[in-house]
Amino acid sequence: RSQIEQLSGFSDTKRRVAIELGVDPYSSNPVLQHELNGIAKAAFAGGATFSLATLPVGGAAGIGLATTEVSNSLNDALREKSPTDLKMLNRKYLSAMGVSENEAERFFSNAAFSPTAQTAFVFNLRSLDGVGNRPAFVKLAADKSSTESDAIFCVQTAALMSKIHKSEKPLGRIITIGDFPVCIAKDGTVVVALQWDYGAWTPAADRFAGALQTQKKANSSYLVGISGVVSPRLRQELETRHFTVEDRLSPGPLK
Repeated sequence: RSQIEQLSGFSDTKRRVAIELGVDPYSSNPVLQHELNGIAKAAFAGGATFSLATLPVGGAAGIGLATTEVSNSLNDALREKSPTDLKMLNRKYLSAMGVSENEAERFFSNAAFSPTAQTAFVFNLRSLDGVGNRPAFVKLAADKSSTESDAIFCVQTAALMSKIHKSEKPLGRIITIGDFPVCIAKDGTVVVALQWDYGAWTPAADRFAGALQTQKKANSSYLVGISGVVSPRLRQELETRHFTVEDRLSPGPLK
């Protein structure tokens, strides 16, 4: 084999190893990359088997995939396609949602999103079948994300929206309030789906609740769905304002 072929084969192996372990093959975490390279080299050279126990990396190294409900089709795409192929696929899906070429390019050029996070975000948005104004969330992600944590927030919030849309309350369209994406359900309910491990009552939460209430129309209601755990104070403050609160929708480290 030529060096180019070997390099290509190694990249394929590394992607497959990472997806099998539930971690991002394009993570900026240097410890994770070092361990992944070691496992992938062994697997590439001799077809060695591996498991999560092989990877001595704790913490949030794999959180981008491990705590996100992603479909088999997403995992297949991440495993089989190169970053260039992923971008082509994502561009096609974004265009079908009504995202302009200019906005798509701004999203792709945001370094906070690895190819994995880009693809997970696009696939999660795509699963919001029939929901209007999805380009608004893409614009928000492109403009406001500056870290990997921001990107993961977007990925998991879109996944939470999809879960609510498919399981209990069909969504009609997305709007933005400040720097947050908010959904209006088909029945008029204002739905806030947030990736939040522990929701606490803060001045920012107070301001956001006030901004939400300006969206209120006659007989409309509010649903706040949070991936993790809601503090007693946050629940009390929101329920006092007649918000329905649901938590533990996608449990992470706090269950």
